[in-house]
Amino acid sequence: MNHTLRLLAFVVCASSTVVSAQTATDAKPPAKDIWPEREATIAVDAKTPRIRIGIWDSGVDTTLFPSRIARDKSGKLMVRGYDAFKKRQDTPMEDMPADLLARQDELNALTMALDDLDTKVDSPGARDLMKRQLTISAKERDAIYDDVDRWGGYIHGSAVADAALTTHPRAELVIARMEWWHGNPPVPCWSREMANREADSIHDLLNFLVESGARVVNMSWGRYERSYQKNLEQCAKELPLEERNAIARYSVDTIRAVLRAGMMAAPRVLFVGAAGNEGKTITQSNPATRLDLPNFMLIGAVDRSGTKASFSNAGPEVALYANGWRIPGRLPGGVMAYGTGTSLAAPLVSNTAAKMLAVNSQLTGADLRRLLQQTADTNSAGLRLMHSAKAVESARASLGGR
Repeated sequence: MNHTLRLLAFVVCASSTVVSAQTATDAKPPAKDIWPEREATIAVDAKTPRIRIGIWDSGVDTTLFPSRIARDKSGKLMVRGYDAFKKRQDTPMEDMPADLLARQDELNALTMALDDLDTKVDSPGARDLMKRQLTISAKERDAIYDDVDRWGGYIHGSAVADAALTTHPRAELVIARMEWWHGNPPVPCWSREMANREADSIHDLLNFLVESGARVVNMSWGRYERSYQKNLEQCAKELPLEERNAIARYSVDTIRAVLRAGMMAAPRVLFVGAAGNEGKTITQSNPATRLDLPNFMLIGAVDRSGTKASFSNAGPEVALYANGWRIPGRLPGGVMAYGTGTSLAAPLVSNTAAKMLAVNSQLTGADLRRLLQQTADTNSAGLRLMHSAKAVESARASLGGR
């Protein structure tokens, strides 16, 4: 989780899985796009099972997916959520201030302009924003990016959902929503009590996703130790440094324990997490999702040529790499934007796993991880690159052995 003044499209403070401008501008545009030839397509008919993908994120604009949200037996949309104070609030998106909602078109345009700037794409929006920054005060500029920061959390899950559903007509969504803190100083200010409440909410959301029949759960967030430290630096300066660090570590450890227990109890589900965009090792970043389980995968980002993105976290804990460069995803209102980061690489893996289940629903979470890794090839740095087409074919071939 990085709080920056210049934020790339789809920035979510809760996860730090979307790239900041400082790191994205270091990346070079790829020379060749290797991904279209790897894309998996599946033929579907009435016998093809519906596969439920859990979007565990900051919320999903359900109006963009009118027929793709799973429903329970009573016909109710499968949605569960918690607000920033970790109180139950079963709405598909955050309850945003009316003044921000009224600026939807403006904030969408700013989001897309920042995305273009950060990936060195020349566009009218990017040029206009560059000029605007030269004519406003630092205070006005900070206010703009604070709003875009908040808006980024609001829209993040919708873009993730678009990536998870792409070219999979039999996939449907289960929505688990979680909010982060807002403002500077942040509200709520963190504490051990808040850590326990967040762990309880995560326990409930994980159980909800499993009980709702999700076979793949996308988690484009991390809950990083440094994130909690920064919160306390801003709002609890009176606490000794040792105590602030202890609260941060307690938060990560408590959440990790809940995730580990819940995932171990759900072997039929593959959980897919985003590695994060700090350009560090997973050990250095220490997300709560630093887990070693057979049915969990951390996903790193490479560019369109298959070269590791400089912003992507790495390390032996990262099980697979996927394209994380300018992935199409809609914003509220339906406008298409192009986000970059491990947040957008992870749902492409979730999409492939859901396609594998469509051709072989008997696969377990561990099976899915194993086949995804076995069918991957490696780049010049030895990193495993997802090959969707080979993974789906391997899933189909393994059906005969069961």
